[in-house]
Amino acid sequence: MDKQKIFSMKFAKIYELLVNKAERKGRSKDEVDQLITWLCGYDKTDIQKQIEADVTYKTFFDESPAWNPNSKKITGKICGVQIEDIADPTMWRIRCLDKLVDELAKGKSLARIFSERETSPRDQKERDKEYVFSAVIYENQENGSAYIIFPWNIRKEFGQDRIKVHAEFDGVPYDGSIVNMGVKDEKGNVCYVIGVLKSIRQKIGKKDGDRFRSKSQK
Repeated sequence: MDKQKIFSMKFAKIYELLVNKAERKGRSKDEVDQLITWLCGYDKTDIQKQIEADVTYKTFFDESPAWNPNSKKITGKICGVQIEDIADPTMWRIRCLDKLVDELAKGKSLARIFSERETSPRDQKERDKEYVFSAVIYENQENGSAYIIFPWNIRKEFGQDRIKVHAEFDGVPYDGSIVNMGVKDEKGNVCYVIGVLKSIRQKIGKKDGDRFRSKSQK
């Protein structure tokens, strides 16, 4: 299915499908709610409010109140797609929930699903490494997307060209990736970037060319 079509579908409809998938395999709506709470930070009341507000699936994920940083440990294939290779942050979030519900429907207990993504001491040490810097927003006038440049070479820092991160833009949280999108500086050096969602730009009141404080954690 086309990405934009998935984004524009109503959360209430997708939620119903996820619950039905679980219940057909003898699992419960409550277990699906617990997966959503663990992953997105919505409690049962929040979930119901999103249903009643008739929000789109994209809005539901973009407005997640507390995205779980351990979601980076959700790996493997779902709907024929390797989760780790998904570039779009919203689609990545969608597939993370798909994967968890799929595991639930295939018989995994909630305890096992969560324990497989627990933070080890080594993971915590890596996650505690923070990068705080001032950044400028660059907007693409053609499609409305925007990004900031991460002022470190992640290939040198982490030995790879793409990493999952938890970031804050003027205090507003975001979970996504630092990637090489072909952007280069004035000297022709490769730059690594973090996307800045429109909803976040609206919250912090920033637009193209504005500077703000960013904090990123691997």
